[in-house]
Amino acid sequence: MAVLALSVSPQRESLRSSEGQTLTIIRGPVEFLMGSPAAEVGRNPASDSPDEAQHRARIPRSYAISTHEVTVAQFRRFLEANPAVKAHHGYPGDSSRMEQVMRDFSPDPDGPQIAVTWFEAAMYCNWLSAREGLPPSEWVYPPKLEDIRGGMRMPDDYLHRTGYRLPTEAEWEFATRAGTTTSRFFGESDSLLPEYAVYSRNPPRAKNDPVDPRDPTRTAPVGQLKPNPFGLFDVYGNVWEWTQSRLVPYPISGVHEDVEDDVLVVSDSTARGRRGGGFPYGRSMMRSAARGTMNAFPYLRRDNVGFRVARTIR
Repeated sequence: MAVLALSVSPQRESLRSSEGQTLTIIRGPVEFLMGSPAAEVGRNPASDSPDEAQHRARIPRSYAISTHEVTVAQFRRFLEANPAVKAHHGYPGDSSRMEQVMRDFSPDPDGPQIAVTWFEAAMYCNWLSAREGLPPSEWVYPPKLEDIRGGMRMPDDYLHRTGYRLPTEAEWEFATRAGTTTSRFFGESDSLLPEYAVYSRNPPRAKNDPVDPRDPTRTAPVGQLKPNPFGLFDVYGNVWEWTQSRLVPYPISGVHEDVEDDVLVVSDSTARGRRGGGFPYGRSMMRSAARGTMNAFPYLRRDNVGFRVARTIR
C-alpha cells in the first residue's frame, strides 16, 4: 500500500556520489497531494490555473535525491573532464558572457552552478554514472555526450534505470514537502522564509560587506541556510532547478502515476519543468508547488537556473 508521508528520523537513509554529494533515499511507493489548492497564497490569481492544479500523485519506486544543488566547483570538474562540452558551454557569439554571468551571479566555488542547459545537466548525470562504474545499460541518457541534444530519445525504461538523472517533478515536490501539505514544508509563514531561502527579499552578502541597496542580488553557497525535514537544502530560492519532466498541465481527477513519459523524444520546442524559485524572485515563488514556466526550453541558459541530481533505487 502506498503511504501518504514518510516518518522523519535522525537516521535517514542516504548514499554518497563519487563527487561527494549526499543523496537522501526515499522508499516508495509513496502517494501524496501534489500541486496547490486554488486559495493558496502566492498561487497564480486564476483559480483554475492548470499550472498547479491539486491532484493525487503516486511515485511507484524508491529513489534518491541530492541534498544540495550541484555546485560551480563540481560542474567545473565535469567540464574539465569533457573538453568538447566545455567548448560549447557558453552563449553563442559572445565568448566572455558566461564568465561575466558567473562573476555576477554565482562567483563562489560552493555556489550553485547556473546558466546550465537541461542537456548539460543530463550530461553531468551521465558523467556521474560513468565515474561510478555503472554499465551503460543503467545510464538514463544517451551514452555519447554529443547525442544529448534536441531530438534525443529517452530509453523506454529510463525511470527503472539506476543511473544518475534529474528528478521528476513529482519526486522533487514530494522530497521538498517532506510529508507536509502546507505551501512550504515549515508552514505558511513568510516571516520564517529567510531562514530557509535565498530570494529577492533576502539577498546573500559576504560577512563584512556593507549593506548597499544598489548591489545586485546573487546566489549564496549551497547549504548555508536550514534544510527541510528530509535534509534537503535550498529547495526554495537560490536557483530554479531543472527536472526530468516535460512541462505539461496536471490532471484534475484520479491518481497521477509518476512513470515514464509517453513522449520519449526531448525536443527543443518542448519546455521542461523547473522547480524551487531563484534568487531574483519574490516570496510567491518560494512554495512547494510553484512551477517555473518562463523560457523553460531545454537548450536555453538563464542566470538563475541550476539543478540537483537524483537516481532510482532498486
